[in-house]
Amino acid sequence: MLATFLLVIACCSLAPAQEQGYQALYEKGEYALALRQIDSSLNDIYSKRVDDKRVPSGFITLKNTDKDIDLVRMFRERKASGFFIEDNPEISGLHLYAARCSVKLKKPENALNHYYQCLRFRKLEYKRDDVVFHEMAGIFRDRGHFRAYLNFLEAAYSLNREEYAYSKELGAALYPTADKKRSIYHLERYVTNAEDKPDPKLYLMIGNLNEDIGKYLETEKYYIRYLELNPDDGPVQFALGHNAYKRTGNYSLAMACLGRALSVLPESDIIRRSKSHEYIADMSFSDLEYENAVKNYLETVKYQEKIAEKMAAVQKEIDGFTGQINKLKTSLLKEGDFDEYEQYEFLKEERAKKELDLVEIGREYSRLNAGRVRWALAESYQNLEQYEQAITWYRQAISFDYNSNRARDRIVKLQLKIKRGY
Repeated sequence: MLATFLLVIACCSLAPAQEQGYQALYEKGEYALALRQIDSSLNDIYSKRVDDKRVPSGFITLKNTDKDIDLVRMFRERKASGFFIEDNPEISGLHLYAARCSVKLKKPENALNHYYQCLRFRKLEYKRDDVVFHEMAGIFRDRGHFRAYLNFLEAAYSLNREEYAYSKELGAALYPTADKKRSIYHLERYVTNAEDKPDPKLYLMIGNLNEDIGKYLETEKYYIRYLELNPDDGPVQFALGHNAYKRTGNYSLAMACLGRALSVLPESDIIRRSKSHEYIADMSFSDLEYENAVKNYLETVKYQEKIAEKMAAVQKEIDGFTGQINKLKTSLLKEGDFDEYEQYEFLKEERAKKELDLVEIGREYSRLNAGRVRWALAESYQNLEQYEQAITWYRQAISFDYNSNRARDRIVKLQLKIKRGY
């Protein structure tokens, strides 16, 4: 009697757990148990469907989705194409949660098949079924199927255009592609309509994209919005200064940004610091402020000389490796001591690395316009009537083979001026 009573109590205590629905199990994180319950329910349903009912067939896989297809149209036209079976909330819900459980259990193929069957048992509704397509998009993104990811993300967006997070995700996904304008459209749509303050990096992304397509005023606008929130970002201050000087002709903005860039950029950022001084000098020269032009051109030259010194140091290392290599080669040829061959190969590899470094440094140096800067510096001194200094810098321009004939002609004329005294 006591045993029977205890058995009844045990059965009663187990009943609530057995009666829990699959959605409750999913919310509790018991994905495997929920999936087993769903599979049992689906098997029971399908086993009772008679011949006049369509049994789900056909599957969506990771292999057949990297296509440009209009997914929303495809699913809306399912009846004509044989996709749609019936509007059945029960079966659709079971497949939906089976898919979600499979995602949590890291079974992407199983998840996709359940998502697909979910859509075959429901009529698409605006602002409801976008989540299904978005969840499917996440699977393709995680599996590295970029085209399928975009297709399903676009489908989610088309089913709920008021969910601006889709535009943010689409804009970010399209950012590295050639579809710059569509990326701009979605990112702008998000930052304009987002309820919370957008990540400042989105403004920077929109600015970069506009620069890529040559819309420099828009580039300026979004860089400014980014820098209002991150004023100490030296590279972006420089980028805005460069854009304002070279592209839009906004000299006051360029001066302000380049000055700010110089105050926050590290000394090791030779290229940006040198170009900042060069641009400030160029603008000062055009405004007839020759003393400020000289000051900044001289700073530019200092950075150029740093790179020249770096090039000389690397060349010295290369020459040192060459000497060691030749010595080992001589030893190998004369004495045949092949124990040293490994060291010989190592030194050749190290020299090759240094030669590549030298090429890269030389490329950086060429961007600094050493000859043009010296010519501009000479002209600035000439306009200040400091003729000896002007001659010195014209000679340096000649050493860089920049306007050599004109420089020689000016040197002669300046020497005559100095000799005459007027």
